[in-house]
Amino acid sequence: RLSGNEFTRALHLHQEEALHSIIRENRNVIVATGTGSGKTECFLYPILDALLKETPEQRNRPGVRALLVYPLNALANDQLYKRIVPLFIGCYPEANIRVGRFTGLTRDDANRNHVEQDILSSDPWMSALFGNSIPANWQLTRQEMLSTPPHVLITNYAMLEHLLLFPKNSALFQP
Repeated sequence: RLSGNEFTRALHLHQEEALHSIIRENRNVIVATGTGSGKTECFLYPILDALLKETPEQRNRPGVRALLVYPLNALANDQLYKRIVPLFIGCYPEANIRVGRFTGLTRDDANRNHVEQDILSSDPWMSALFGNSIPANWQLTRQEMLSTPPHVLITNYAMLEHLLLFPKNSALFQP
């Protein structure tokens, strides 16, 4: 969960160096440091920076901009609920950055209203953040993501293989 000092606290040296290399020098980096040391910021902030630099016209173009592949659903969910949604949707609602999680937990027959109510009733933090309605740019169903691909797609390696193999999912990666 994002704290009030998310953007005002001093960065760790590895974060500062990674962000400088990625954003200013357009270089690839590998960040290897301990659990809980801030690796997530090293890739989320550059993604956010790139999306915020897009014009509204560019942002309206279809296509996934960032593919976040996690080894386990538990980690994907933790990052989605505690970091990605609060940052991209909670802190920057006017940017209309679309975020979606496409895992085995994202059922084919899901109805947005039901998924939305499940999230809001089971997670007090999400309810506190969004009230009675989750913004439409947090895409909750497979149908939403296939019709208008999210800018940030969260998945796991098993589902990524599924997404790439079946033609019905090709809309996520077009154009």
